[in-house]
Amino acid sequence: MIKMQRNVWTVVGVIGILLMSFSTVAQSQEPPPVRIGAVYPLTGPYAPFGEADKNAILLAVEQINAQGGIKSLGGAKIEIVFADSEGDPKVTVTQTERLITQEKVVALLGSILSSTTAAMAPVCERYRTPMVNEGSTSITLTQQGWRYFFRTTPHDGLYCRGIYDFITGLAERYGVKVSTVGLMYENTTFGTTAADVWKELAPEYGIRVVADIPYSAQAVDVSSEITRLKAAAPDVVFLASYTQDAILITRTMKELDFNAKAFIGLDGGYILPSYIEALGALANYVFAEARWSPDINKPLAQEVNAEYKARFGTDMDGHNARAYTAVWALYYAIEAAGSRDKEAIRDALANLYVPPEKIIMTWKGIKFDDTGQNILGSPCIVQILEQKFKTVYPYEIATTDPVFPVPPWSER
Repeated sequence: MIKMQRNVWTVVGVIGILLMSFSTVAQSQEPPPVRIGAVYPLTGPYAPFGEADKNAILLAVEQINAQGGIKSLGGAKIEIVFADSEGDPKVTVTQTERLITQEKVVALLGSILSSTTAAMAPVCERYRTPMVNEGSTSITLTQQGWRYFFRTTPHDGLYCRGIYDFITGLAERYGVKVSTVGLMYENTTFGTTAADVWKELAPEYGIRVVADIPYSAQAVDVSSEITRLKAAAPDVVFLASYTQDAILITRTMKELDFNAKAFIGLDGGYILPSYIEALGALANYVFAEARWSPDINKPLAQEVNAEYKARFGTDMDGHNARAYTAVWALYYAIEAAGSRDKEAIRDALANLYVPPEKIIMTWKGIKFDDTGQNILGSPCIVQILEQKFKTVYPYEIATTDPVFPVPPWSER
């Protein structure tokens, strides 16, 4: 009898130890990751944008996870599931649906091009999945009544106005007459929206549009377009281009000896390191509305850029700096929501405020209005000098004086 009791207590003891072990294991297990989808052009002509943004997104996620993940969800880590849009709106729709229905993501990031973002957002609306857009700047994207669409970057209206403010102020500052402008822009949503805004604003600034030239970003020859631009002889030229077309346009301007007092690109290819790498000294003196610049005087920006450059071998630019920022915006929203529920995350985004000291941008912070537009963004204009991006506007954050008018090709 005593022996039987001892056996029973032995079994009970073993079971107790096992239960304690299982409890310890359960307590030590991390909560499942929070899966976020990201739709970007990772192949095709727009891949340089997508790959750089992917790098910045992964850097942000790594930093968030290293500091403890999403604390309101027990330290859950963020897991990014990437999909390749190929820069094609139709592919974007398919990939967005796959991420939502098959990969079960709770929110999405994407997707650089305004045309693919315009295809992505309605899918998010249909599946009631919040989406944070980092860099598509067409004004129309926040005019659709979408409830699940949130854009951290300012739109083209603000950026285009910023270019006019800059060039007219520069002309006054240097005593140089600027009364005409030539527009050259790629013919999808990004370019045509910018051109529409530029044409609408021109009379307000006393400037006349003397050339209005759309073109395909896939073009391999733009000599006829540049010839038309040269014949119009505008004082300054405003450009909305992606990467390869921006490179082609600059080379063709040099070949045809087309000169103006200033060439100003709206974001796009003009703010990528690859633009300078491809053109070398030919890139000098080009202005660009850059959204961001590696030389801005902000400690957090310098710190993050240094880490990015150490890892990927190049400075951040206005595209991937915004992608990095979008990740943090979504993280702060999920943290505030304390939930994986899509509706809760959507509501947290709608009520989000991120102060300027928590982001690497020159903005006054992040706060969305009823359309999903961040209302605290601001422009930043750079000029390429000695094959480096230099901040020249706004003057309070500028690191050097602009060169204006720019020297003709024959004197470079």
